[in-house]
Amino acid sequence: MSNKLQLPRRKFLLLSGMVSMVGMGWIISDDPTLEAAESANHLPAGMIPLTYSPGYNITLFGLEKLHPFDGRKFSKIRHHLLRSGVRTKEHFLAPQAITGEQLLVVHTKSYLESLRESLNVAHILELQSLMYVPSQLIDWRILQPMRLASGGTLLTCRMALKRGIAINIGGGFHHAEKDNGGGFCVYCDVPIAINILRNEGLINKALIIDTDAHQGNGFSNATRNDPGIFVVDLFDETIYPYPKVEETWSVPFPAETKGSTYLHKLAEVLPKAIEQFKPDLIIHNAGSDVLASDPLSTFRLAVEDVNERDIYVVALARKLNIPVAMVLAGGYSNQSAEAHAKSIEGIIKRFETKA
Repeated sequence: MSNKLQLPRRKFLLLSGMVSMVGMGWIISDDPTLEAAESANHLPAGMIPLTYSPGYNITLFGLEKLHPFDGRKFSKIRHHLLRSGVRTKEHFLAPQAITGEQLLVVHTKSYLESLRESLNVAHILELQSLMYVPSQLIDWRILQPMRLASGGTLLTCRMALKRGIAINIGGGFHHAEKDNGGGFCVYCDVPIAINILRNEGLINKALIIDTDAHQGNGFSNATRNDPGIFVVDLFDETIYPYPKVEETWSVPFPAETKGSTYLHKLAEVLPKAIEQFKPDLIIHNAGSDVLASDPLSTFRLAVEDVNERDIYVVALARKLNIPVAMVLAGGYSNQSAEAHAKSIEGIIKRFETKA
């Protein structure tokens, strides 16, 4: 049989199997332990807001296992925080998904319409199998979770302005641009949140500190020439994206950079950037792909280095009395959820009573 005949048959079998699973109710809850009380929007005074929804987790009939990103990482972080005793089930804020109107604050209409084509989403997520999946299923199981996490970024920034510190257990899609997606990122969530807050008169200037291992080309391209948004980006210069883009303040590192070098440079650069820009809000794009165990970067940081990095950013922001929001960005090793959870736990234990 020729390849021309085999391809449609494979596509037909794949789609038939998916339809059968939907019809038989084989889609299970992403987080069956979640309680309804967790959607409450009230938190005790002094508690650092953590934004989370079980809808953040990405599952698509097992296809997500073909991708380097762990689609259930977010629920793993939440479970760690519950086990550690720093949170109970009712003390997470549940966000609303970002709306189409809010997406247009940054994205073009033509780009958002292009996401209706499975092939385009497959290209952005670098998972070619998705080209055979109906666009409605992709929207439901992949794009909707990303819109929800983007809404979480907006809610987290709002809560940071109110309480000084807030953390989104998700978000940080820093390769998405105005009219493009890439590097597993579809929606440009942080610039969207900043622009919405500025339009509401809540802030004038925001600083993005991007410590994900990959350069945040999307955030930088989407905000270039905007005097109200300043980007400080620490990244591995030897990895994606290619070529690197112009940024407000790029801090490239060579391959195999160790934690001590990385942390020293962060402590040198960030205070200068804050002094120069004087932001009303800091958003930390805190990727865990800087870990030595991560397959998609060459950085050599340990879990403890990531924890120290995240606590340092919060400590500096609080010392200067600047609200700080943290989003989790990328991370592809089996230590990713652990590193994020320990950072959040450390921030809670150190700053909760001071929030």
